[in-house]
Amino acid sequence: MKLFFKVVILFMIIFNFRIPVIYNSVFLALGVCTIYYCFFLKVIPLKYFNLRYVGIVLISTLFIVLLFFAYTVFHEQYDYVFIKRMFIEFSMLFTLIYAFPLFIEDRESEAFELASLYICYAFALQGLIHLTGYFYPPFGEFMVSIKRYEMQSMLMDDSHTVIINFRGYALTGSLFFELPAAYGLAFLMFIRLQLIENQQYLTGFKAYAVSLLMFIGIMLSGRTGFVGVAVGILLYFIFIPDPIVIFMDLLKKAALVIPVMLFVYFVLLTPAQQEGLQENVFPFAFESFYNVSEGKEFRTASTDATLSFYFPLDDRTLVVGAGADVWSGGTSYRHTDAGYMRTIIYGGIPFLIIMLIYQYLYFAIPIALAIAYNTKKEKIAFWCFLLSFVYILVLHIKDTALGTLQGIETMYLFLGATFIIQSYHKQKPVPETDTADIGFF
Repeated sequence: MKLFFKVVILFMIIFNFRIPVIYNSVFLALGVCTIYYCFFLKVIPLKYFNLRYVGIVLISTLFIVLLFFAYTVFHEQYDYVFIKRMFIEFSMLFTLIYAFPLFIEDRESEAFELASLYICYAFALQGLIHLTGYFYPPFGEFMVSIKRYEMQSMLMDDSHTVIINFRGYALTGSLFFELPAAYGLAFLMFIRLQLIENQQYLTGFKAYAVSLLMFIGIMLSGRTGFVGVAVGILLYFIFIPDPIVIFMDLLKKAALVIPVMLFVYFVLLTPAQQEGLQENVFPFAFESFYNVSEGKEFRTASTDATLSFYFPLDDRTLVVGAGADVWSGGTSYRHTDAGYMRTIIYGGIPFLIIMLIYQYLYFAIPIALAIAYNTKKEKIAFWCFLLSFVYILVLHIKDTALGTLQGIETMYLFLGATFIIQSYHKQKPVPETDTADIGFF
């Protein structure tokens, strides 16, 4: 029961869905943690805010907010979309660290593994909610009704039928690009757990159920998540290079999973649900494979669109940007989703470099520690962090991702901080009390 409580708290922070009156679920998570600390721990523990890594990330996030503000004011555009987004991101990062004592308790020696486990469970829960909303329309319509008015309007637009069917029923404040992207990172964490020798966190039925729900979540939310699946498979190949071992392992898993999936599909689903999957979900999720089967190239409509989002920029924009996002209509440039283009248009190439540095701050210390320890477990962690950084760079090709995907940045901080805590615990246990704590009663 306590595990479920922790997963729900993390769920509220990462997905930050809308709640009437309270506004965002991250504020509810902050309140619940405070109540838990006051009545059960009799103290509000703040010691994890003392970590240098946490301080660097939080202060740097505020610096990026000021930078967004400076650019838009300098250009007299007054485009505050990204500023608001970064403030929400800061609140999510802050609440995450505030909840660390609840997540970690007295298990600093396995904090990194616990973080990966909680992330996997949170996304499995999201996949279950999403699947329920898809197959049970009243529940799905309720999921839509609690979203922001602007998002509801978009979901009700007839031109967004794919979005309605696949993304509107997820319990999250960020649908579309960010949700499947976050799923991809969660799947990478799942693979990382499976590579740990003799791990007991996700094994047997739990591992199959979690991976299946996450995979279903990717299918329903968007194909971007499959990039994370590919990165996870790459991590798997790095540490298990023998193709025979990989083939036998996959064959064993398939022998267990495929019969269950066939039973669910042909026995438990109604004909209407089967038809919906065949006509809507599968063609969307596996569009590239459908294209190949029809004699076309291995590509999707979204990849074709991404190529068209890159176009020449003038010299002034390359140097100082325009101080506004193309989506806000404050520039003379045409619409583009491409992250690198939008970042450069906002603040020029120097701003892009700053955003790259800011993003790498999430990984610098964890990667350095992983190299220093140089055990197999730390080697897995090193490649996990490195591939996570590469993953966000790849995502930025398609849409704005560097430093601004709230759920992913929260997960990066969760993983980085817990890895540091776990590494430091090997040298010196974290003290039970701290002068930064606020006592009650």
